[in-house]
Amino acid sequence: MKVTVWEPVQAHKEIMTVVWPMLKSMLMAGHRMTIEIKQSKRSTEQNAMFHSLIDQISKAMRVAGSTWTADDWKRLLIDQWAHDTNRKIGKVCPSLDGERIVQLGLQSHKFTTTESSEFIEFLMAWSALKGIDVS
Repeated sequence: MKVTVWEPVQAHKEIMTVVWPMLKSMLMAGHRMTIEIKQSKRSTEQNAMFHSLIDQISKAMRVAGSTWTADDWKRLLIDQWAHDTNRKIGKVCPSLDGERIVQLGLQSHKFTTTESSEFIEFLMAWSALKGIDVS
């Protein structure tokens, strides 16, 4: 069973009317159950937004002489964001600022909605610092 909730009253109602009755009956029947609570994954809109931003960055940097593909830029930008925000990140290449080696292990498909929002903000700020218009 998977239940998505977004506010306390709705969460309480789902737990009491859907989750608890099912959980109780399974436990009473002798089954061991696992309860997992985690943040929602990124939305389709967030995914589209940061891929659009990365594509714009890739094109602007290509004009400036970069030979990196949009996918390369995605990995480099995710690494820079992860570094700047003290996230743990596994393959090696130089970082965007040339000061360290990038481990290409953190992947956007695992981003939560919060991480996606933070990454989008990072992309906009990074673009502004580099003089790249991402409208």
